[in-house]
Amino acid sequence: MQLTSVMYHYVRPLKGSQYPGIKGLELSGFRQQLDYLAQQYEFISADHLIAHLKFGEALSDNACLLTFDDGYRDHFDFVLPELIKRGIQGCFFPPACSVIEKKLLDVNAIHFILAVTDDISMLIADLKTQTRIHGLPASRWDELWVRLARPSNFDGKEVIFFKRMLQRELSAEMRAVIVTNLFEKHVGRSEREFCDELYMSADDLRELQSEGMYVGNHTYNHVWLNSLDREGQESEISKSLEFLSSLGAPVRDWIMCYPYGGYNHDTIDILKAHNCIAGLTTNSGICHLDQTSPFELSRFDTNDFPQGSI
Repeated sequence: MQLTSVMYHYVRPLKGSQYPGIKGLELSGFRQQLDYLAQQYEFISADHLIAHLKFGEALSDNACLLTFDDGYRDHFDFVLPELIKRGIQGCFFPPACSVIEKKLLDVNAIHFILAVTDDISMLIADLKTQTRIHGLPASRWDELWVRLARPSNFDGKEVIFFKRMLQRELSAEMRAVIVTNLFEKHVGRSEREFCDELYMSADDLRELQSEGMYVGNHTYNHVWLNSLDREGQESEISKSLEFLSSLGAPVRDWIMCYPYGGYNHDTIDILKAHNCIAGLTTNSGICHLDQTSPFELSRFDTNDFPQGSI
């Protein structure tokens, strides 16, 4: 039995907006993509997937699940009305810290730094200067450049290097200081003010659920789980479950969405112990449910479908 899951992040009217350079899906493109998917697939809900995994209930051969990562205000303002209009359930995965603490995620700070900067070489130079100031040896920089500066399907090698350095390669303390410095320099906004615009509130998430949407676990701090020891992973997952419980979201037979697609055997053991039923990865492709672990479900990116690109 096959499942096609589609992963979304930013969905907004990009043209003429304050940040047209952000790598997102134009709202008109999202509408057209929903029309395309409706012609090709049968949309299912989280409950349909859970009933299949728990009780073996059948899914259609062309089942499609829509997933929305990171808890953006875009999802409330622009996505929710389109889903309601079409009678489609979306599955939303907000990191708890951005709602509770109004904390700007490093990944988002990096996105907007890149969005407002035309010269990536200047950003690399700024990053190099910052790492030197904070004690990174020149030889270590050179080693990291050789290992990390490799293009992906969506980004050039310089952008990948910039992202990876600030997402996981530098120490947490160094990353936090450097990201804040670069965000203030290039974006020119306070992080608290920016968070209020960027992320959904707890009330927004409750309203999503009242409209029939699903809200699931995306950890507390949006971290690479496979970079943490078992205790650290336990804390991230448990704290997010407490947050979900406060929203009235499911905390039994619930769905996990791995930030950055990062997980390992410890992650899956912890999920099982906390009554999780499924885990969504960033591995691209159709998910063959009869051949795949329910904790390693693949998803397509929106860019893999017509109208997914802007």
